Amino acid sequence: MNGSNIKAVIDTNVIFMALYNEESKAGRIIKLARKNKLKLFSADNIKEEIKRVLKREYEYTDEEIFRLINELPIEWVKKENYIHALDKTKVKHKADKPLEALSLVLGCEILSADAHFKDRIDINKLLEIIEKSP
Repeated sequence: MNGSNIKAVIDTNVIFMALYNEESKAGRIIKLARKNKLKLFSADNIKEEIKRVLKREYEYTDEEIFRLINELPIEWVKKENYIHALDKTKVKHKADKPLEALSLVLGCEILSADAHFKDRIDINKLLEIIEKSP
């Protein structure tokens, strides 16, 4: 992996916070990932959720959605790579199970605004760790 060995599974809410405000803490995380200071992963269902919201709520065209998603420094992981860990998840919200399963497979924490994740990394802590590293 290029850059840092820091990795995190990123949730939809953090992605949208970054899209709304590039100067926010979430926006800084995306910028740092673009600079290879950390590696971001997300489940393929998150990508689909982003597409639906951008189309429905913001009336983005398919081309705009494609460009925006492809510019995100996120590695989208297919269900087949984490499906075997779904039965080990503890989060109750069904839509969040893929994120937790992916974090179990990758051995990293989840970057989310949802407090119900057991293995959630605090965005302030993550920024502090990354910004201290060379």
